[in-house]
Amino acid sequence: MSTGSDTLAKAGAQGSQSQAAPGAPPSHSRFWEKGLPVLGVAAGILLVLGPFLATLIRSLLYWQPDGSVVVTLQNFTALLGDARFLDAARNTLLCGAGATIVSCVLGVTLAWIVSRTDVPGRSWFEVGNLIPFFLSPYVGAEAWRYLAAPGSGIIHKMAQDYLGLKLPFLNIYGLAGVIWVLAIFYTPYVYLFVISPLRRMDSALEDAARVHGASFGYTVRHITLPLLMPALLSAAMIVFVTSAGLFDVPFALAATHGIRTIPTEIYSSLQYPADFGRAAAFGMLVLCLTVTLTLWQRHYLASRRFETVSGKGYRPRVMKLSLGGRIVALTVEVLYIGLGVVLPIIALLMVSLQSIWTGKFRSGYATIENFTYVLLNYDLTRTAIVNSLFLAVVGASIGVGLSVLQSYYLNRSTSKARGFMEAVLSLPIGIPGIILGLGFLILSVRTPLYSTIWVILIAYVAHFFPLAIRTVTAMFVAINPELEQSARASGASWWQTMRHVLLPLLKPALIAAWLMLFVIFVRELGSTILLYAQGTETISVALVALGDRNFGFVAALAVIQLVLLLSAFALFRLTRASLVQD
Repeated sequence: MSTGSDTLAKAGAQGSQSQAAPGAPPSHSRFWEKGLPVLGVAAGILLVLGPFLATLIRSLLYWQPDGSVVVTLQNFTALLGDARFLDAARNTLLCGAGATIVSCVLGVTLAWIVSRTDVPGRSWFEVGNLIPFFLSPYVGAEAWRYLAAPGSGIIHKMAQDYLGLKLPFLNIYGLAGVIWVLAIFYTPYVYLFVISPLRRMDSALEDAARVHGASFGYTVRHITLPLLMPALLSAAMIVFVTSAGLFDVPFALAATHGIRTIPTEIYSSLQYPADFGRAAAFGMLVLCLTVTLTLWQRHYLASRRFETVSGKGYRPRVMKLSLGGRIVALTVEVLYIGLGVVLPIIALLMVSLQSIWTGKFRSGYATIENFTYVLLNYDLTRTAIVNSLFLAVVGASIGVGLSVLQSYYLNRSTSKARGFMEAVLSLPIGIPGIILGLGFLILSVRTPLYSTIWVILIAYVAHFFPLAIRTVTAMFVAINPELEQSARASGASWWQTMRHVLLPLLKPALIAAWLMLFVIFVRELGSTILLYAQGTETISVALVALGDRNFGFVAALAVIQLVLLLSAFALFRLTRASLVQD
């Protein structure tokens, strides 16, 4: 990355050349500086409001038996009076609340172990705790089916064969299994939110409590957790809304056993014969809950004062654990990484290398035919791999490009509407993928975008560009505007300043944002399941399609997706980019 003096020198030299040659008219320069960021924000707002308004309008339209259309609340009244809806809503709330509680406990614990203790191997655990963030929840659910399916799971077979034990309580199917898998894959979200505040927190506050006789538990409850509350509350809200609205895991572990959730009910409503009114009413209720929780969170944080850093110099203190404490900390870390990463990968590899799966690995059935089939002999999977890579590369590039313009507007503009725009642009973070997919499905029907890969690309960007904004903005606020002002004073245009000053300084954040979006787009299912058509399938859709055919095919394609995701994770580590906002 160029240094500040290097970038200023380049910008100044380019500015001098532009002054010597016939330059662009001032109005053109002002357009680049003022108009382009505004266009980026406008594009983001359209991506948010378009599917929202489409879902709202469709939820209010009702087709009568004679074919006429009326504007009414009948879709909502029919839905609220449906016992299936109440059952799905209860199960969804249980899944969201359970996953949130477990992931918050695990996330805070893991972040505290890594940032505040002297447990051996902290640097390795810091990396390992992030790996589930880069994996697919649907693939994780499939892996846990192989591990803990009643009677045929690997754990059941090993317990029976080697220990003579039966484990009737270990059943991955049902709400408990859904909560378990969701918690594993959402723990890194909480971990990322709280580890930075833990590192910045002035340990003198906790020391003062301990000096006055407070126990460790009392200090955590009354000092540490209240100071973490802004980050923890933000993480909990995002985990609750997104886990409750996730389609992947409930579809794999609950829907097949008659357990309804809102995402799977929306999917069922759009199967033949499709009921768009019912699905749109589902979507609007979820969107209203999302907006309500977002506004409540903003009001809660705005009405309270939180300080994690004092005005005096400080250095976060690393706690020296006793032997027993180290054993407990190591056990927690090893269990999380083992259950969240190692065991699922082992299960996928075992199943993918078997011609017949019987619940245990048999060397006589070892084969690579499953990989040969999905890579070379099955058109659907080959098309899906190409489509996923196209969507991931192009979508991540568009998302990062939009995030640069939007972050510039939010951090450098003097507009009084910045706060409102920031709130609107952040909304998609909490909108479940299947709800956003439903909005774009309604929006694209009877348009050239319908059933094309382009509507999937737009839905991906619309759903996840706020994550890129968050990453880029974290770097933007650390760049002193005086660097840009100096370049402009030296004669550089706005574009030259962006190219030679801002973009080089933003490079680590841009790499982190691009890789993050790439990973998410490769694994995404919720936004895709309602939008794909023949020829536009993705890897996640192909996994669902293969689910009814052969365990080995599913596991082989899952391993291929896993290789793509872990390769992105390795590249992420090599670039030394960070998802943690220090």
